Amino acid sequence: MRYLVLFLLLFSLSSRGYAQVIMTKNKKAAKIFDQGKKLQADRDFIGAIERYDAAIQRDSSFAEAYRQAAAAYFILRKSAQAIPYYTQLANRFPDAPRYAGAHLRLAESTFDEGKYDVALQYSIKYLSFITSKDRYYSVAKSIKDNCEFALARIENPLDFKPQALPYPINQFDQQYFPVLSADQASLFFIKRDNDEEIYVSTKGDDGSWSVPMPIDSAITSEYNEGTCSVSADGRTMVFTSCMRPDGFGSCDLYITHKTGEHWSVPENIGRPINSSAWDSQPALTADGKTLYYVSNRKGGLGKRDIWVSHFDQEEGWSHPRNLGPGINTKSDDISPFIHVNKQRLFFATDARLGFGGFDIYYSERDSANKWAEPVNFGYPINTSSDELAMFITADGTQGYYSYETKKGTKLYSKLFKIDIPKEIALKHRSSYVTGIIYDSLTSEPLEASIQLFNMTTNQAASHVVSDSINGKYLMVLTEGAEYALYIDAKNYLFKSYYFNLREPNEEMAAVVANIALSQIEKGEKTTLNNVLFDHDSYALSEKSNIALSYVADYLKNHPNIEIEIAGHTDNVGTDAYNQKLSANRASSVYDYLIDNGVDVKMINYQGYGSSMPIASNEIDCGRAKNRRIELKILK
Repeated sequence: MRYLVLFLLLFSLSSRGYAQVIMTKNKKAAKIFDQGKKLQADRDFIGAIERYDAAIQRDSSFAEAYRQAAAAYFILRKSAQAIPYYTQLANRFPDAPRYAGAHLRLAESTFDEGKYDVALQYSIKYLSFITSKDRYYSVAKSIKDNCEFALARIENPLDFKPQALPYPINQFDQQYFPVLSADQASLFFIKRDNDEEIYVSTKGDDGSWSVPMPIDSAITSEYNEGTCSVSADGRTMVFTSCMRPDGFGSCDLYITHKTGEHWSVPENIGRPINSSAWDSQPALTADGKTLYYVSNRKGGLGKRDIWVSHFDQEEGWSHPRNLGPGINTKSDDISPFIHVNKQRLFFATDARLGFGGFDIYYSERDSANKWAEPVNFGYPINTSSDELAMFITADGTQGYYSYETKKGTKLYSKLFKIDIPKEIALKHRSSYVTGIIYDSLTSEPLEASIQLFNMTTNQAASHVVSDSINGKYLMVLTEGAEYALYIDAKNYLFKSYYFNLREPNEEMAAVVANIALSQIEKGEKTTLNNVLFDHDSYALSEKSNIALSYVADYLKNHPNIEIEIAGHTDNVGTDAYNQKLSANRASSVYDYLIDNGVDVKMINYQGYGSSMPIASNEIDCGRAKNRRIELKILK
């Protein structure tokens, strides 16, 4: 947090009736001082400062000369050069109410330098002169609170273990705002020379990064391509570009999609996302369907606020909504990053309890969709300098950020990675399932729809489409729920998968699943993996609702097929018992589908007991596979 206190107001304590002007008994010093006052009245501030300095040389205890010299420097916007004068006032006249403002100004400057112990003492001293009703009480109190916060955190630093990314990544003078795909195989960042460009590097099998290259000729242009965000599968990107002919405001957001190895020509994402204001710094959710970004448009709470919009296939992007006072402040709130779990939002602000300048914070979204009170990311990542952005990997173990230094007037920035300590670990980590979807006969890659449902909440969780050229897909899976995954392509029979992530898993390993889809033809069948029953019962579990709703919709969208719902069991129990249980379970599924609008002429059911195993009944996992419901194409 930076504080800017106008000097003339800061030193107006004399109007309160208790300020004693401390002049000089040295006549020569007094005469020189008067010359400085006249020059200052004529707005010759440089000349005035020279006179005040001369007066101080004659009398080093001349308080008003220090005060006026500091005021002149402040008016010239050279506040750093005023600091020695404030220091003299505070040290020589520590208990003089007229010069109490020097303590506040020194509290501000030393806080900005990260000298928290010194700033704390200056702020406490200033507060001793005033009451809580004073105009600058909140400023001084805020400095005091931030100093106490910073000192406490410095006493207990977090073990981030920052490491600069190895060559060839950090080969430019400036590279910043790193983002990665969920599999951590692609690293995107902004390279700045005369202009901004998006660069990409890919990770090899040996873990090394390739030489960074401009992302694609379709994207790189004569205009700048700035801060970007990518979906978890690395195939949808939104980035910032300014002053383009098709722009709505000074900076707009643009969207591009990757098919095969190439990106599409970017398109202005349009209204209502972009406006006549400044719209920048995008953050996409894992599925690319929700966009957080920063704008200074009308209707915000502060200078720059974080907004959110949701994408609907038919309606497009929704009207953006301000995240509200739980996240946004009256100052600047910038650089959002939403973790792939969709539950933790990272951002930077200069208006919350912290170390000074912009600090990184995070907020957790609860089950009611409310954002919790933001938490400071911690020391030593957050310091008195500006920390602007952080990217956290899907598994929550590492973070990526850029660190800026200055040599003379030239800025340099490098990309770093850190370990995420347990004190600020994600509540729910994420992994992913990935692979290729292809035709079961020709092995040709397929463009398929992949839908993920949360069986714990009975809600849709995510929806992505596989690459039409290479069939690749990636779907994020987050701890804390059971999931149903459905894969479907036009004129193909769907497949379903079940993932149980209710309990934390230390490994959180990715799942590779190459999926063969069969065309809708007589005799083809698919297992309804997410249709569940209680033990030794044909009563459908509530968790089956999502699966059966999906099947019902699928059948209604394919009215010309006829199917059989087939029930199967393992070999535990008598043949007669298993035959009856399998028939009753198939009947339960049949009844649900009919009750939910499926034409009765399309469907029948049959129980097969344990007569058609697909795995060994000698082991538990084999018997579990044999207990199943299948959908078979009859016509």
